[in-house]
Amino acid sequence: MKTSALMSSAPTTPAPSPTPGFRWRRLVPLFTVMPVIGLILSGVITWLNLGWVDGFFGRWMMAFATALPVMPLGFLTLLTLERVLGPRLSVWPRVVAQVLLALCTAVVMELLLASAVTLSNQGLSAAFPGQWLAAFLRSLPVGVVIGLVMTFLIKPRLTRWMAAA
Repeated sequence: MKTSALMSSAPTTPAPSPTPGFRWRRLVPLFTVMPVIGLILSGVITWLNLGWVDGFFGRWMMAFATALPVMPLGFLTLLTLERVLGPRLSVWPRVVAQVLLALCTAVVMELLLASAVTLSNQGLSAAFPGQWLAAFLRSLPVGVVIGLVMTFLIKPRLTRWMAAA
């Protein structure tokens, strides 16, 4: 009887939530989407800078390693851009606003990644500005496609998936 009396007089604490580990879902885009985009764009830009040369894969991986730390800066810039342009674009049709944001996304990511990858592949020389401009302009269509896919397919799915967490 003494143990039951002790247990009933002790303050009860709430049981821990059965699903406390779902906060990791917010990190999934950081660890999956960003590297995939970086891998694709660094490969395209490396190919545009160098062509199919011996050791292409090694140069591509070096360019990817150089581009990966730059990508969070690009995403922070894009979030800021979306917050600034979002209210101004709200008077436009939704699809037009999304396409404009996708184009802005493509330009920002291509500017950053073309800079990092061209610097990794070619180094800083007198020819760097011309090589960078050529890589930026020629890889921009790939960036636009990725921006549109992100805007219309991946971002809505990620938003729903993270809201379920």
